[in-house]
Amino acid sequence: MKATSQILSACALALGLLGTATSGSVEAARLSDGRVLFDRPPTLVEATTFDQQAGFSSRYHFVVQVPEDAGEPLEAIAITPRDSAQRIQFKHDGVTAQQGTAYAHGPVLPLASVGGAAANPEDILIVFDQPVQPGETVTVTLPTARNPWGGVYLFGVTAYPSGGNGVGQFLGYGRINIYDSDK
Repeated sequence: MKATSQILSACALALGLLGTATSGSVEAARLSDGRVLFDRPPTLVEATTFDQQAGFSSRYHFVVQVPEDAGEPLEAIAITPRDSAQRIQFKHDGVTAQQGTAYAHGPVLPLASVGGAAANPEDILIVFDQPVQPGETVTVTLPTARNPWGGVYLFGVTAYPSGGNGVGQFLGYGRINIYDSDK
């Protein structure tokens, strides 16, 4: 019984210290060279498309959620087509962003720029006009000229915190399935 009492006391003390440490304002992690990291990076919630048939135009949706304790707003995301997905032709002038999840028709979020990154020309870098705040969800939509042949296509997604010194943090791969037309 004494051991159980000691364990419960230690747990209560740890929770109390944790509550004290986290009750102040949240500030992003800063490296000694001035670069900024998220305290807790955003989450790639899903990658989806309504139009999954090969040969037809489509719109690929990438949903990213910025956690309340991110420590910094989301300024940009980079979407990197992997392997065979590099052949997909995206219409950069038609890229859009909205608040909320895909198909929810949330408010439109203006974009500052859309384009490739010098380090990797296949990257599609989407910079928000106003950073997406912690606690918010954003959907970035990339229109295609046409879907490729049927298969599984992967897209790496990297998030960048606000400020010129933001360090990108890889969120994972979005997976889009495309199906060949029945003949």
